[in-house]
Amino acid sequence: MDYLDDPPLPSEAAQDSVKLRRVRLITVLFASATLLGAFLIFLVQPLVGKRLLPWFGGGPGVWMMCLMFYQSALFIGYAYADGLVRWVNPRRQWLVHGTIVGLSFALLPVLPDEAWRPVGDADPTYTIFLILLAHVALPFVALSATGPLLQAWFARLQPGISPYPLYAVSNVGSMFAVFFFPLVIESNWTIGAASNLWSAGFFCATVFIIVCGAMASGGVKREEVSLSRVDPHGRALTLDRVVLWLVLPGCAVILLNAITNKLCLDIASIPFLWVLPLGLYLLSFIIAFSSEGAYRRWLYMGVPLILGIFLYVASLLERIPGVGALSNEGVTWVLISFFSLALFGMCTVLHGELFRLRPATNLLTRFYLTVSLGGALGGIFVGLVAPRIFPVYYEVSFGVALAVLLGLYCMARDPDSWFFVGKKRRRATSLGILASVVLIQNCSQVLREPEPTLHRERNFFGVVRVKDRSVIGQEHPVRFLQHGSTIHGSQSLSPDLRHLPLSYYSAISGIGVLLDNRSDVKPLNLGVVGLGVGTLATYGEEGDRVRFYEIDPAIIRIAESSGYFSFLQDSPAEVTVVKGDARLSLQRELDETGPGNFDVLVVDAFSSDSIPSHLMTVEAFTLFKDHLGPDGVLAVHASARHFDLLPILYQIGEYLDLATLTIESAPGGDGAGQAPARWVFFSPEETRMDTLSKSAQNKNASLSAQGSRSSLTSFQPHRLSYRDAPLWTDDYSSLFQVLGIRVPE
Repeated sequence: MDYLDDPPLPSEAAQDSVKLRRVRLITVLFASATLLGAFLIFLVQPLVGKRLLPWFGGGPGVWMMCLMFYQSALFIGYAYADGLVRWVNPRRQWLVHGTIVGLSFALLPVLPDEAWRPVGDADPTYTIFLILLAHVALPFVALSATGPLLQAWFARLQPGISPYPLYAVSNVGSMFAVFFFPLVIESNWTIGAASNLWSAGFFCATVFIIVCGAMASGGVKREEVSLSRVDPHGRALTLDRVVLWLVLPGCAVILLNAITNKLCLDIASIPFLWVLPLGLYLLSFIIAFSSEGAYRRWLYMGVPLILGIFLYVASLLERIPGVGALSNEGVTWVLISFFSLALFGMCTVLHGELFRLRPATNLLTRFYLTVSLGGALGGIFVGLVAPRIFPVYYEVSFGVALAVLLGLYCMARDPDSWFFVGKKRRRATSLGILASVVLIQNCSQVLREPEPTLHRERNFFGVVRVKDRSVIGQEHPVRFLQHGSTIHGSQSLSPDLRHLPLSYYSAISGIGVLLDNRSDVKPLNLGVVGLGVGTLATYGEEGDRVRFYEIDPAIIRIAESSGYFSFLQDSPAEVTVVKGDARLSLQRELDETGPGNFDVLVVDAFSSDSIPSHLMTVEAFTLFKDHLGPDGVLAVHASARHFDLLPILYQIGEYLDLATLTIESAPGGDGAGQAPARWVFFSPEETRMDTLSKSAQNKNASLSAQGSRSSLTSFQPHRLSYRDAPLWTDDYSSLFQVLGIRVPE
């Protein structure tokens, strides 16, 4: 009878369809888990870095130390994954890893609390490491290990499919995270809310990890769990191949950190310029590891030569009078684009060669372990070694030269490369490219030092130089202090002119007008955030007190006792210098001894062209306001080549109910060493701003009557000029929102 017949077996096509759907389900599940884990790894980096930035002076060294820690933690995570795959039964691996991930919940949320704020002025390197170790290390290591573990589990479930594209997927998640932070989170959310989002994402990632691990454990028979030992190119595993696994990614990280340092030092130490190079670095990984033919050696090998030429041209442009001024306004984005694209091209070469050298899947976790070790060593080189062996930032030049050598070596060891086609011509061309790049790099470093350098010093906060510059029509040169690419004070070497304040602090600047019209304030109690060469001490008179706050010990030594500048020694006022972060020092003084009762408190703490965003928040200005005496004035130096800070400052002034005035000065060549300056003044008393505005107008009228080409402009803010500006707080700020903005007056 029909109902007693055996049910028909599924057709072969139906079985294939079921297998295909299963393969797709597994692929989507593992890809999703990989994507989310990588997204969280790279979201936590700028998130925690932004919390630490105001605690340690706001300089690019903070991000460099964070990068070094993350690269080291990544290596630990990969080492743990390699040990788990090699020494733990595949059926138990997910249980061990799930336990580690579960323990990480004890450290959430990942943001360090206020108890970790430093109270002294010691080197912050080890303090930053300790904070990250206590709050970020375990969840970061657990997520780092997840990537290679998922690939190993996927290779066991799907032995006929290469797991390496999952590495490209992980870098897609990483790249999405590094752009998601500045474009979405930083511009719209507080870091506290972002931290809660990260914790929720970590919970979801934990679910994915458990599901994928259980599937890999239960869906594979014991005899099927071994990984493939077939090399993708049928080549033996040699020592130089393993060394290249280490050196290629290490060189890429050197370029990443060095170019990131360059951008942050000369433009601004903000998360946007942290994550842009990082995103392009990850994109190079995506291209290289996505498929066999994605990396075209013939297309990318010319990048080193192009990079060297661009660096050479950039070094010339920065030194040509007039062109440099033009670049301040219009070439900011060009410079960002150039360095970023150069980084992308170089890293694509290095990562493409790395993919060509990948091993069989049985060595997959060992391969990623070696790669991560190379990255960690590259980070350590830039973060710890380079500042101690290089007097200035030679890391970019070193990285380019190393990348060229590695590219040539990879071609030389590959019998299928065009290096072996027309051997003499190809090898001569390659050596010519190498020689050109090295020569261009060396020339660019020489060309960047047109003036004699009397003193050069490098530390955690950057490179400072003391130089002399001749002045047309004057017998004596002007000596100046340069931090990165910005001049932080100058002094005439003429005995008759050495007492005159120059640069942004001259008599025709806003701060000069304020301090020259102080007849009703005697003696003067002046506080200054940012020392420079101590120029403002020259406004001090007998009985006055001038108190500087400076975080960089190199600048303190140069201004105080080097013999290069004499403003501090020549001032008749009582001058003191407080070492350490100004905001922390002011808060400590407020708590221990009360307010400083400053008649004038000056905030001028730029680091190269980096904006001290932690000094531009409501909390910081509240602290400054607390230190003002009756009728005191807060003066903020807001001259920035790449940002217009007026909207931010105006918004804070309105929030704190402070009267606000802006004075802009434009030297007309009447005196050597003067510089255009924008100063913004705040006071609880409206009359103080009215008086200062009249003084500026009188000064400008006097200059015009004398036939001077210099000018002073003063104006008070209109509500329309800043109504859409964000209100910055310690928990929310985004310089990306004001990059390139010009405020109507």
